[in-house]
Amino acid sequence: MRRYIFIIIATAFLAVSCTRLQDVRVTDYAISTVENVGFTGLKVSVRLTVDNPAREFTVLSLSGTVKKSGKDFGVFGMYSPLTIESGTGQYLAPLELSLAESVSPFEMLGLISSMNSDEFTVDALFRIKYPSGVKGRLKLHDIPLDELMSYIVR
Repeated sequence: MRRYIFIIIATAFLAVSCTRLQDVRVTDYAISTVENVGFTGLKVSVRLTVDNPAREFTVLSLSGTVKKSGKDFGVFGMYSPLTIESGTGQYLAPLELSLAESVSPFEMLGLISSMNSDEFTVDALFRIKYPSGVKGRLKLHDIPLDELMSYIVR
C-alpha cells in the first residue's frame, strides 16, 4: 500500500513540475558564434535569456527536423547538456545545424530571397533531467515555425 501511495505522490509531483515547463520562456536570443562545417552544416552558439518559473532542469539533448512544405529541409541538434536554473538567466546553447540530404546548398541560396515562414514546420525532441534524477522527454510534432517563434519574446 505504501508503494502505491508513494507512486501516486511521485506521479502528482512530476505532473505538477512538468506542467510548469510550459511556462518557461526564451525572452531574448543572439547568435554568439558561427562556424562552417563543410558546405551543408553549421555549428552555432546561441546566447539565450531564459525566464524559468519552474524548478531547475537540465536539457540533456535536443534534436529535430525542420520541414518545408512537409519535406525534410534540415536537421538540428544540441548534444551537450545545458542546465537551466530557476529564475531568469543567460545561457550559451551550442547547436549543430545541417541541410537534409535531399536539399542542395544551391537550393538554400535560392530560398533566401523568397523565404516564407508559413511553409516551415518543426519536429523536436527534448530530453530533460531534473536534479532529483527524474528524466523526461518532450516531443513537438509539426509545430509551425511562426508559432514556435511566438514563444520567444523580443
